[in-house]
Amino acid sequence: MADKKIELRVIAPTQATTKSPYKYRKNVDMVILRCTTGELGVLPGRVPCSMVLDLGILRVFDEDKEVHMAVMGGIAHVNNDVVTVLSDSAQWPEDIKVDEVTKTLETLERKVSETDNILEKSSYRDDFRRCKIQLELAEKQ
Repeated sequence: MADKKIELRVIAPTQATTKSPYKYRKNVDMVILRCTTGELGVLPGRVPCSMVLDLGILRVFDEDKEVHMAVMGGIAHVNNDVVTVLSDSAQWPEDIKVDEVTKTLETLERKVSETDNILEKSSYRDDFRRCKIQLELAEKQ
């Protein structure tokens, strides 16, 4: 693609290992982030900015390849051609156990249908969205 790259750093502290704090670190051509205000594409030379991430799929473009990672919210900062993503959870498609996620989704759907309490139903919203995003990512593999 382009000669100039951006460095993508994905940090998920709860998933860090003793070898590295990074879930992913690589020089890439472009990154598309799902933010609370919409999607943001980052190319080399992007002006510095910070954003709040929504639950969603991080899209990474390098050479002729596109890879996807589920990022469950967090924050991102862009500065000097470095994109730093900090999230509690970041998953590759192969990290997702489809059977477990499907069972969790079925349980959540059952709980929602069994209650008339609006507050209770809304408390399941983020878990429901996480499951849907994980399944969407697993399908992309």
